[in-house]
Amino acid sequence: MTRLGGEGAAGPGEAATALMPRKEAPERPTAAAPPAAPQTGETAIAGASPIPDPATAEEERGLTERLRRRARRKRILSLAVGGALLLFAGWIFQRWAAHVTLEELLREMDEIGPTQVGLAVGFTALSFVALIGYEFYAVQFTRRRLSAPLVALYSFITQGIAHATGFAILVGATVRYKLYSARGFDLVDVAKIQIYFTTAFGLAVFTVGGLALLLDPGPLAAATGLATVWWRILGGLLLVAVAAVVLVGAVLHRRFRIFGHLVDLPGVMATLALISLGVGDLLGIAAALHVLLPADLHLGFFQTLNIFVAALALGLVSNVPGSLGVFEGAVVLLISPSPGLAAPLISSLIMFRAVYYMLPLLLAILGFGAVELSRLRRRRA
Repeated sequence: MTRLGGEGAAGPGEAATALMPRKEAPERPTAAAPPAAPQTGETAIAGASPIPDPATAEEERGLTERLRRRARRKRILSLAVGGALLLFAGWIFQRWAAHVTLEELLREMDEIGPTQVGLAVGFTALSFVALIGYEFYAVQFTRRRLSAPLVALYSFITQGIAHATGFAILVGATVRYKLYSARGFDLVDVAKIQIYFTTAFGLAVFTVGGLALLLDPGPLAAATGLATVWWRILGGLLLVAVAAVVLVGAVLHRRFRIFGHLVDLPGVMATLALISLGVGDLLGIAAALHVLLPADLHLGFFQTLNIFVAALALGLVSNVPGSLGVFEGAVVLLISPSPGLAAPLISSLIMFRAVYYMLPLLLAILGFGAVELSRLRRRRA
């Protein structure tokens, strides 16, 4: 027999049954549904907008306002410290260089031989090679891949600009993001690179400063009137702090998840490698300064190293662009030259700024322009 709609046709008995009225089955009592919970940000149904918790929103607004006030106070304090140090540097130059004329400075700069300038440029290059080294380590910790030549180029551009413009952490992070983001790195990756880089630099400053204070704290003791034993104690404490960081890295060498992103703590060997590269960086800069200083000052290398680290620390605290004036003022104060050596010392400091700050800045700007031009050509292609 023919099937309609997929069901078989009914027989006579079935038809009679179908014509009879059916009795409705009694409805079964159902359990009463529990009362709906009020919607909040955590229990809102799908498709509905969560209702913000007034208490949570108020806490967030309060936290944001506190962070803004803290950032404002920090910015004001930074500007005040920088201004005070810059004024102090001006007083130092007024005291030691009031009788120095422009003609004297130019004459003394002419007397700096090409061998000295060449050595200073070479030591500066070694310093930037060390910077490239721990930039390469930092990129590896992001677990992303980038060719070594590009890492070297990006590192040189970043440091050449950041060293000379001040606010090195902020400027360095901004330039890094501009360069690395075009290669697929996100903001978290760039933040990791910046954190590792800054940490390595800080550990290097502590290491070099501690060693210099232990070996020859004479210039700082003479300039401050504080006994050499106290400076040596400070040097020992700095080295103990570095050793503690290395031990913490050995114990806690594992991955952490911060804001949903994995962050690796470097192991002992990686930490020691970063410190070694940072020490090489600082030794290169100090050597560049040392070869330019007048021989009549009779300063040993470790004395120059002590003076350099102290002046560098003051320059970093000041946040003055490139530590301009603050670094030179600190060096002049710590050396306290005789009137006859003031002009040679200041001229050597001007040459050092030209070699270590201005020359890399010029090359970094040219490199940055070349990178942007190449990127623009690729877009048009």
